Amino acid sequence: MRILIWLLLAALNFYILFVLSKKFDRPLLLKVFPALVPIVLIVWLLIGFVMWLMHVHLSLNSRELFISIVMSIVIILLNNFANQVFLFMVDSIINFHQKNNINNISKQPIKFIIVNQSNIKAAATTLWFLGSVLMLYGIWLGK
Repeated sequence: MRILIWLLLAALNFYILFVLSKKFDRPLLLKVFPALVPIVLIVWLLIGFVMWLMHVHLSLNSRELFISIVMSIVIILLNNFANQVFLFMVDSIINFHQKNNINNISKQPIKFIIVNQSNIKAAATTLWFLGSVLMLYGIWLGK
């Protein structure tokens, strides 16, 4: 079951990183991803508080599963936020040089970044994805 959850979360993160993030505007994503982290933690605490009020006692495995799910969601959100920040930085560097440094735009390393912009972004997104898969592996299968 843990392998299936790990695979599903990795597939969800792949979808968010490579598909869903291209459908929305980057400034919106830069606001949404960090805002969702405290919301997830508050909902987690509220669920725990309601369970405490109702005198619901979870077994050790259920508590571990509950915490693992919350940690996985937070990791996915933070990795996607970090990816969006990196993509924003690449775009900002290119825009700055195209507006303010037009005389040196044909020199290296600026030329390299402009020419290989999509490859740099794809490589960074792949690294963020692999990092999140490794973190999710540690949560779900690392024992």
